[in-house]
Amino acid sequence: MKKSGLVSNFRVLVALITVLSVGYEVRAKEYSLQVLHVFQSPGPLIPGSGVLRTSDGSLYGVTPQGDALEGGNGYGTIYQIAPDGQITVLNVFDGSYGYYPTAGLVQGNDGNFYGSPEVGGPDGAFTSFFRISPAGNFTNICSLDGGTNGYGPYYAMILAGDGNFYGTTTQGGAGYNTTDDTDNGGTVFRLTPTGTFTLLNSFIGTNGFQPVGRLMQSTNGNIYGTTAWGGQYGQGTIFCVSTTGDFQTIFSFGGTNVVSPVTGLVEGNDGWLYGMTEGVNDGQGHGTIYRASTTGEFAVVASFDGTNGRYPTGTLVKDADGELYGLAEMGGAFDGGTAFRLTTNNEIEVIASFGEDTGQWPTELTSGGDGNFYGTTAVLGGLYGDGTVFRLVQVPEINLASRSNGVVCLNWTAFAGGVYQVEYKGSLSDTNWNLLSDRITATTNSATFTDSPATEASRFYRVGLLPW
Repeated sequence: MKKSGLVSNFRVLVALITVLSVGYEVRAKEYSLQVLHVFQSPGPLIPGSGVLRTSDGSLYGVTPQGDALEGGNGYGTIYQIAPDGQITVLNVFDGSYGYYPTAGLVQGNDGNFYGSPEVGGPDGAFTSFFRISPAGNFTNICSLDGGTNGYGPYYAMILAGDGNFYGTTTQGGAGYNTTDDTDNGGTVFRLTPTGTFTLLNSFIGTNGFQPVGRLMQSTNGNIYGTTAWGGQYGQGTIFCVSTTGDFQTIFSFGGTNVVSPVTGLVEGNDGWLYGMTEGVNDGQGHGTIYRASTTGEFAVVASFDGTNGRYPTGTLVKDADGELYGLAEMGGAFDGGTAFRLTTNNEIEVIASFGEDTGQWPTELTSGGDGNFYGTTAVLGGLYGDGTVFRLVQVPEINLASRSNGVVCLNWTAFAGGVYQVEYKGSLSDTNWNLLSDRITATTNSATFTDSPATEASRFYRVGLLPW
């Protein structure tokens, strides 16, 4: 609660309370978890990756299960959620262009989206890649018919500075063998927007095995990633590959350090690469956050203990101030997962806990470009939910409250496209709030509302953020 001081003889108190989409109020806290969509049959189901937010405020994503909103026989979808919350299924996978898309979308410089189904493609392809426009025009741009190119693309590609896409497959590679999985450890590849595929590296165990998480391009121009297994101790690696295919393993997990990286990397403002693991080398614990240099220096910076989350997922995300945020699949207040921030003291601070109503088992967090974070949960979202799309948004903070000639002016922090409502009551002991304005859409990072009370009595205000 924040007091503005006396304005004439009219005292304004500001209760920073956010109204959730389910309609009840919660205590003020730094971030609010909002459910933007609940997946239900028929339609997209059980998202396995995050969402991509475009400049117009729309969200795009894929689900490995589900069909059209009217029903059907599908093996996954590509969907859009418009700024007003309306969902549209842009494409249903029926097998002719592959099955079960799990890897999220990436937007190219041409404004189109690129991705891959987890399995198959036209004419019996092992692996395929597609382009889809924001309007839903779908085109297969590349089909690979052999396991030596890799198969099982499970994580979204990245758009690199050269305008090409870089990604991984979790299986196959140059050593592909149909009877022995020893050399089928996955690949790193480059894909041009026109569909030209280039194999950059194959994982065969000694250099890593089964890459996890999306890749990242460092400020030095090289691309970095992790593998779940392989390396010197067989417990995973951090690797570097140039855009021309020069490859090196820069760190091996195991031995006396933590094991089993489960996410990709993000480059901090300090130049270190940050990632997360599932456990420690004794098989105990709920996961860690670590940092590594591009030359192989390594340190654990924080550990999960259950209350702040268990089993991290997705990839850490950096905000405009350089702070790192992420998700844990389980743990927290309701054991459905957490959203957290890594503090400057290297502590894992929970900013939201997931439960049945919000959805459980969050998958991947992304920055929306509007100061908020967006993501999905894989299950629940109410009694009949099969996953959700959520938003983590800073609770609006009133930074100006003034009175002049009987008019009270409120100004609060906001984000462009955010929809707010203002309420008041005459006493803190009142149980009901009175609605002043139910839909105020911000166009910048602040919003304003004026009120003209009929009397000089005290009036208490609160600003709530609506789902859309």
